[in-house]
Amino acid sequence: MRKLSLGLIASALLLPAALCAQPVAYPNRPITMIVSVSAGGSIDTIARALAEEMARGLGRPVTVDNRPGANGNLAATAAARAPADGHTLLVTGGSTLNLNPHLYRKLPFDPQKDLAPITLTARTNLILVVHPKLNVDSVESLVALARAQPGKLNYGSAGNGSLMHIATELFNSAAGVDTRHIPYKGLAPAVTDILAGNIDFMFDSATTVGHIKAGKLKALAVVGPNPLPALPQLKVLASHGIRGVEVASGWHGLFVPAGTPAEIVARLNAEAVKALNLPAVRERVVALGAEPASSTPSELAALLARDLERLGPIVKKTGATLD
Repeated sequence: MRKLSLGLIASALLLPAALCAQPVAYPNRPITMIVSVSAGGSIDTIARALAEEMARGLGRPVTVDNRPGANGNLAATAAARAPADGHTLLVTGGSTLNLNPHLYRKLPFDPQKDLAPITLTARTNLILVVHPKLNVDSVESLVALARAQPGKLNYGSAGNGSLMHIATELFNSAAGVDTRHIPYKGLAPAVTDILAGNIDFMFDSATTVGHIKAGKLKALAVVGPNPLPALPQLKVLASHGIRGVEVASGWHGLFVPAGTPAEIVARLNAEAVKALNLPAVRERVVALGAEPASSTPSELAALLARDLERLGPIVKKTGATLD
């Protein structure tokens, strides 16, 4: 009896420790999805569609928290410093993670060490657009005009070091032309100025699709490597003999703080991929001028690593820097 009593006492003493060792249910509270841009635009719109569908699958609200600024650095830093428990997510354009490390002398986060990838949420495909006043109907005629007037044609971008800037410098190099860069504080004012005819051409991340269809702008090609679902008639630049620009094709991705448990990463990947493959979500992505996409965490990690390696020399060549 004494041995039995001692055994029961020992079991009782071990019971709290055993209970503490049980895995905590996930998710056990609302989830915050930090988005690196302001409301509106493709990154935010896709993030909101994803949040809505993931909330159903996870059984908890997923609230979008827009934190624009510093080329996405504010959002990425906030996510990197959040608890690694799966209750804070980050949706950002790839340039925040693959271009910023080459543009800023010092970043408050390391894209590979401080963030863990979940999945791609979309691929973007820059469109080469010109103002109708140029009277060019093809990539070849734009190149011929630029060669005939070196330094005269100007192009806009979302700012120094932006993906549009990098893409155009790659285009200039591949085509052997000299054009003048006019950086703007964001994509919207650049689009406004090309619609007004104040700049001649630019690479756009599909925000001009409506203007193209309305005849206000003329689209000549897409960066590639794939055609754009929203404008399937456009060929990729490589088919026009302009090769190498496809390195500037972009993507959006879903991340969590590094150190998030593997089982939570797997759950988030499963829910996100399921949501991204829904016909309604894919249709919304295409309507925004982007390409539906998803991936495994390891595939996104490999993509980021490749981008960091290949974009570094290109940024250095342009001389673009940001403080």
